[in-house]
Amino acid sequence: MALSSVDWLILAALLITIIGGGMYLNARSSVRARLNQRLSHTARVRVSQAAGDEMQSRAGSALVRGFQVMGKALPLFDAAQRSEMNKKLVSAGYRQVGALPLIMGVAACCAMLMAVLVVVKGWPLLADRGLIVHIVSVLVAIYIGLMMPRIVLDRLVVRRQKDIQRNFPDALDLLVVCTNAGLGLNAALQRVAEELAFLAPELADELELTSGQLQLSGDMAQVLHELADRIGLASIRSLVSTLIQSRQFGTPIGQALRVLSRSERTARLMRTEEAAAKLAVKITLPMMLFILPTVLIVAAGPAALQLMKMFAH
Repeated sequence: MALSSVDWLILAALLITIIGGGMYLNARSSVRARLNQRLSHTARVRVSQAAGDEMQSRAGSALVRGFQVMGKALPLFDAAQRSEMNKKLVSAGYRQVGALPLIMGVAACCAMLMAVLVVVKGWPLLADRGLIVHIVSVLVAIYIGLMMPRIVLDRLVVRRQKDIQRNFPDALDLLVVCTNAGLGLNAALQRVAEELAFLAPELADELELTSGQLQLSGDMAQVLHELADRIGLASIRSLVSTLIQSRQFGTPIGQALRVLSRSERTARLMRTEEAAAKLAVKITLPMMLFILPTVLIVAAGPAALQLMKMFAH
């Protein structure tokens, strides 16, 4: 018996429903399988790492102590350079007492390794040169080795500042909400630090430290200036100036923070637009090097092969 068009549509709908249900069940089962596999892998990794954590911590602490002793023993940098490195360490989030001797010891080790590398690998290539060239090469290697930890430290500071700058407008919005709810500055900073602990740990750490300093110190302006000096961002300095002026002149903190939050969001939008505008210029060279030759091969390759065959005959 021939089926009508309605029957065919019903059969097609049933077939599509069966296929879709099968695909959905397959996807759910594959997702569950991947989740179970990931959980089991994580459990195995944690169990395997638990045994080696104690040994690694002991070896790491001994190595750190060795670097600290070396950094204290060798007078590599003067007082101004040590003060600058200490400020950069604080800006990078390393506030431990032994952080400065540690980085000085690492710099000494890098300098010695670079000098040994130049003597072993570079001097055979400079065999026909004079003694002065050999000495200069060693001195340059020592200088590069001493500068390597400072360059890495600068990169860490810049990366931390970018993370704080990216999450700063959200922190301002939370501060506005907390101050409008009737919380004081100290309680508001503590609450914002708790809320941003997972999303922005760097900014939450700074706000929590500032809240603790406000509890211990009665000079709010000094504590806020220390916050601005630790982070080193213009937006944080604007926040500090706003809070200090609001306290001095008795203006509402919530209104000032709301205006500052609006300006920070506008600045973040402008930075995003600037980065998007630079993308076209940055992608030009990779397109010319990788994409354009491939397109030319695909488009003109068959014609070139035909011409080669024609000229061969």
